[in-house]
Parts: sequence; C-alpha cells; structure tokens
Amino acid sequence: MVQPTRASFSPAAADAGERLPRCCTRHPDWPTLSQHLVDEFPELAPADIVREVGRAKEAVEHVRLDLTEALAVGELIARHQLLMLSGRVTEAARLDPERHDRLTKPRAGS
Repeated sequence: MVQPTRASFSPAAADAGERLPRCCTRHPDWPTLSQHLVDEFPELAPADIVREVGRAKEAVEHVRLDLTEALAVGELIARHQLLMLSGRVTEAARLDPERHDRLTKPRAGS
C-alpha cells in the first residue's frame, strides 16, 4: 500500500488558482482513497470523511465515469469538501442553489 504524504495547502494559493494537493497519483479503489483521507485529515471524524467520499462517489457514478476517472474526480470533490469542513480553507463563492421563479408574462398579441 502506498503511504499518503501530507501535502501542504495554502488558502492563498487556492485563491490564485493552484490545484488541490493530492496524496497519490491515483488510488486503486474507494476504500484506499477513504483511508488516505482519514490519515490526511486527523482533525475530522472518520465518519465525516466516509460520508464525503460517499457523496463524491455518488456524484461521479451519476455521470458514469470509468473507475480511474471516477476516483480522480471523486478525490477532488471529497478533498475540497474536507478542506472546507476542517477549516483549512474557507468556502469560496458558489452558485446560489436557491430557486428563482421567474414570472412569465404573455407577450402582447399572443
């Protein structure tokens, strides 16, 4: 098993568009990814990490990526959520998930 390395991450660097750090070039499966994230985020409860990895897995399965791509994209999704959850990086601007009902007025002469 490849031992994860603790990558340093600077919130200022994230604002400058730097890529999220990764512990390995790729993971063979979801349990290995989960274990590496548990090791990398000792300040978080393992259950929180497993939950975020599960959410990321659901997201990538929904778009039907192959396993290698799914693990790579899933890691980035989970890692970003864990960085915010741990307070290592503050939440950046996000799209507003609020529903915006638009009034549709019939056109004149319609």
